[in-house]
Amino acid sequence: MDVREGEVRVTGSASGELAEAMPAVPSISVQKVLQEDEVVLLVLRPHPWFMLVDGIGIYMLILLGALFIAWLGHQDWSPLVIPESKVFPACASLVTVRAIWKFIDWANRIYVLTDRRVIRRRGVIGLSIVEAPLSRIQNSAIYAHLLERLLGLGSIGFATSGSSGFEVVWHMIGDPGDVHRKVLEAIERYGSGGSST
Repeated sequence: MDVREGEVRVTGSASGELAEAMPAVPSISVQKVLQEDEVVLLVLRPHPWFMLVDGIGIYMLILLGALFIAWLGHQDWSPLVIPESKVFPACASLVTVRAIWKFIDWANRIYVLTDRRVIRRRGVIGLSIVEAPLSRIQNSAIYAHLLERLLGLGSIGFATSGSSGFEVVWHMIGDPGDVHRKVLEAIERYGSGGSST
């Protein structure tokens, strides 16, 4: 495996070939699935906005629930009387727990492009590693909802021949157009009779 401490081997120049300086190597769990002579071209994580934007509905639900319970506490007909001094600290605690969970989720997600495949690793309690060989990728797409677009984020999905959907998805990454271009360059260079396998 062509990975050394604090370094990822990359190729190309600014004229269109792959060129990306990465300060870190893939996690040990990803290194274990790499073949001995496999070259790592790109290592990514979701953008830090992932921690807030992914599942933002949960944060909104917690806030709305707290407001509703506080409102009920002011109604004479309501059997539920919980003082606001307990409702909003409980709301803040739930939001904090959710934020910590999303941070751990973010820290355990990693996306890797090698000269042979795209890989997605994720999992907090259980571990999931999914890959697709560059030579078999038939379709890829960038997609983003409105908030992601406003923040310059997007997700990239990769589908292999004969699949009914995307097997590998790089979720909520920054500058998805540039990343997608680099993956397409790798597919063109290595996926169709290039220097690997």
